Amino acid sequence: MPIVAVVLVMISCLLHAVWNLLLKQARDKIAFTALYLLASSVIYLPLFLWQLPDARISVAGWACILCTGFLYVGYFAGLAAAYAQGELSVAYPLMRGLGPVLVLVGGVVLMGERPSPAGIGGVLVILLSLIALQRQSSPQETPRSNPALKARSPIAAAIVVGVIYSLYSMVDKMAVGRLQVAPPVYLYLTYAVSSLFILPTVIFSRGAAALKQEWAANGMASVAVGALSVFSYLLVLYAMSLPGAPVSYITPLRTASVLFGMLLGAVVLKEGRLAPKLAIGMVMVCGITLVAWKG
Repeated sequence: MPIVAVVLVMISCLLHAVWNLLLKQARDKIAFTALYLLASSVIYLPLFLWQLPDARISVAGWACILCTGFLYVGYFAGLAAAYAQGELSVAYPLMRGLGPVLVLVGGVVLMGERPSPAGIGGVLVILLSLIALQRQSSPQETPRSNPALKARSPIAAAIVVGVIYSLYSMVDKMAVGRLQVAPPVYLYLTYAVSSLFILPTVIFSRGAAALKQEWAANGMASVAVGALSVFSYLLVLYAMSLPGAPVSYITPLRTASVLFGMLLGAVVLKEGRLAPKLAIGMVMVCGITLVAWKG
């Protein structure tokens, strides 16, 4: 894999963990989600308009945009549900680690990619570490102010997010890699599609007052997440667009963010059990190394 792709993905890992921390700290996470999606639409509008005249989007490209946009609806809602009850240091690694296992299968079946035996072994190591990590989970009580997120299990919500993550990763590789859709235009439109569903749904189900209250409490944090969530994934899309950077390797490499997530959850949020979580995380990193360097 090109070293530039590795650097871009690692920077993205850090930024991704930071904005997930901010989401976890939000009072009303689904309202916060609607706010940061709206913020991203405003922040990146100039970049989108600048790139749009040169964009050449085929019918297949538009299909990818709509597909990922709809997948994002479940992804963002799942994130909010997982963090409403689960620990960041457990839910975040579960969501990030499950993706490589599924993307490996999808990359082979749908895109004809052929990971080496070492790459396959690395994914198996990741899978085993995820099984160990879920035993460290201590579900948290959902705040009364956020009754819409009464998920039966934060682990179940995290698994759903991991599945969706793997699906949109494959669609995105097709869009920016094979179909050559400009990453800023592609990502802006996919976020816009998800926003058109999530924002009205929140207003209809919770009322505009929920958005106003969350803005008063965490307005600047939602703006920060709107900026970081798009920028961190733009780095990944650019990495995917580089020749010789298969999705079955990039997605596992992104799993390096689990260590950042574990540290932020255990230290900043004081979720505890840092030693066993980091030990499991290091095992996961071994799997990441096999996939990214020997795959």
